[in-house]
Amino acid sequence: MIAATACTQTAGGTAQPAPNLKPRPLTGSAITQVLLDDAALTGILNQSFERDTGVSAWSGGPEKLRHPFDSATPADCLGVAVLLDQRAYQSSSVKDVAGASWRHTGEAAKVQGVIEGVTTLPTAADAAALFTKFSAQWSRCDGTTLSLPAGEIGFTDKIADVRVANSVLAATVSIYSSYSELLGGPMPDARAIGVRGNCLVEVDAMFSSGHHPSDQGSGDINTSAVNIAHAMMDKVSGLS
Repeated sequence: MIAATACTQTAGGTAQPAPNLKPRPLTGSAITQVLLDDAALTGILNQSFERDTGVSAWSGGPEKLRHPFDSATPADCLGVAVLLDQRAYQSSSVKDVAGASWRHTGEAAKVQGVIEGVTTLPTAADAAALFTKFSAQWSRCDGTTLSLPAGEIGFTDKIADVRVANSVLAATVSIYSSYSELLGGPMPDARAIGVRGNCLVEVDAMFSSGHHPSDQGSGDINTSAVNIAHAMMDKVSGLS
């Protein structure tokens, strides 16, 4: 007797989940596979990337959530500006956390860096509920100016263009500091959160303050973070 398998074959020979099987929740170290590598980011943004040596990749439990600006105000809007912010997730039942940071290589580029993150919750329903909560929270923060004290510099982030489409929540953040005038203006920052299965994926794409036609890449403040989020969501589906 031949045992039933959990996969079926497509015409191209790629194994796919059988249609009657529910996606299994992702847990543990498997979520690191959701993070895109440099080749995937290059394919999306048409510029080269390397790991940010100043920020090691991280993975583990909820203790790996970030808390760089504990005194930010208004605190309810901190999650819009800061990827995987501990305060934003504090009332949720996060199980696993992973993240990685990338910076551009070579000549001047449109996107200075990308931070990506993923969290898991016990069930897909839990993830969907948290996504709904974040969507409402970000909408309330649309148009808000966020104060982020950080030593002698400090930052002021202006949140704008909050929108939700195709299971991805996105916003644009203009980052001001004492160096903004020297850099040619505020740093444009594209944020996105997507939901797929029991996972939330997060993206922070940091753009150059001053744009020049010769800058490498095809990055777009309105679409790049969203496109990266969708690529990560597809990886969640492939692993589930």
